Amino acid sequence: MLERGQEWATDPHRVVFGSQVNYSRKMFWFRPVAQWPMVLPFPMAPYAGVMEVSNERGIDVACAAGLGGGSLVYTCATVTPPQKHFERIFPAGITYREMTSIWYPKAAAMLRPSVMPQDIYASAPFTHSRVWDEHVGRAGYEPVKMPSTFNWEVVRQELLGTVRASASAGESDFGCSNGAKNSLTVNYLPAARATGHVTVQTLCEVESIGLGRPGKYTVTVRHIDANGSLLEKIHYSCTWLFVCAGTLNTNRLLVAARDSGKLPALNDSVGVGFGDNGDQFIGYGYVGEGGPSQAAPSASTIFTEDFVLPVRAENWHLMQLGQSPGIITLAMTADPDPVNRASFSYDASTGRVTLSDWSGKSDAAAQAASSLIDKVMNANSNVVPAAIRWPCPFTPHPLGGCQVGKATDLYGRLKGYRGLYAVDGSLIPGNVGGANPSFTITALAERCITDIIARKG
Repeated sequence: MLERGQEWATDPHRVVFGSQVNYSRKMFWFRPVAQWPMVLPFPMAPYAGVMEVSNERGIDVACAAGLGGGSLVYTCATVTPPQKHFERIFPAGITYREMTSIWYPKAAAMLRPSVMPQDIYASAPFTHSRVWDEHVGRAGYEPVKMPSTFNWEVVRQELLGTVRASASAGESDFGCSNGAKNSLTVNYLPAARATGHVTVQTLCEVESIGLGRPGKYTVTVRHIDANGSLLEKIHYSCTWLFVCAGTLNTNRLLVAARDSGKLPALNDSVGVGFGDNGDQFIGYGYVGEGGPSQAAPSASTIFTEDFVLPVRAENWHLMQLGQSPGIITLAMTADPDPVNRASFSYDASTGRVTLSDWSGKSDAAAQAASSLIDKVMNANSNVVPAAIRWPCPFTPHPLGGCQVGKATDLYGRLKGYRGLYAVDGSLIPGNVGGANPSFTITALAERCITDIIARKG
């Protein structure tokens, strides 16, 4: 297993990662200047940090870099999309009944999601969560407790002061230093290593993939140190190759391989159908108690079909608000429209793969999210009558480009080659159907690998 990022050891008392209020070069993957919503563009020495931000045309795309991938930096929401919207987006050969009876439960058995305990919900750092619930309730919605993979016992220890405050202080986007997240580093990865069949090599960035001698693939790797210096270039040969680099980098590798002639039989669907999961972030202020901090774990969610697109909204946080009374909502639309998708293309002169222009493709999602927040604000007399809203040119949920059933078969086998697979967020058709994508990505990966093993390839 080749991982471009570092393996990070958490510590109950020490600062491991940076954050929006505790800047560190550990935050970003080889950037000279910070770039993140509501973060000042501070200069830094490029470093193998935990978050890549790729500036594509019309949208900035965030993706993790580190052993454990997105589970290091996501906010642990573990949500199943509603049936009718799942069925509008996924191919008919992947049924909702199969997913909910087999694959979501199998993923849940490893991830062990649970809703926020009442004592934590009632604590001071979750004041914004309780206010969010009150506000959406007055607008006619019933907030539902949301399954999460935060380790609630660690959060309790934070509240008691026996470990350093991380999740309860709003740390999440760049990792929780004290291990408050049940990331893949505490479930799937230890289980894989325990088999004795898995070797992990970190700081190994795959440069290219292609065909080798008959029946083999070649993988060219840059082995680097944490400062980016090249230690060695390695060439691997393998019979089975799983490209699981996350949506952005899986597309970069596969589109480059096809269009440069290294894997010419990959079909035209590779690189097509990228989406941002309908992500929108909206905030507003209110008059009232703000709490000592805005804790990171999201307590509640609603789902509505009242607007131009169906919307899932979740109680979110903004670490920089501190004690200020403010509400942040993450909205994700259920959007099957191929118009709101983009494609990757290869530039032979530079060897780079970039995303086609995203401009305008978030407008419908922004309209739906804005309409929802207008309804919530109008229902509450204590809100400040102004909201921060825009067609959000940023996504932490890049999806698609190797759509299951088009670029691959229904189990992640890339069409045109035997022994070549994509098993990550690139399989999702640009949108999950009204949910955070991580749970569906995990369940779909369980489905794919079970069939691949059963059929021996």
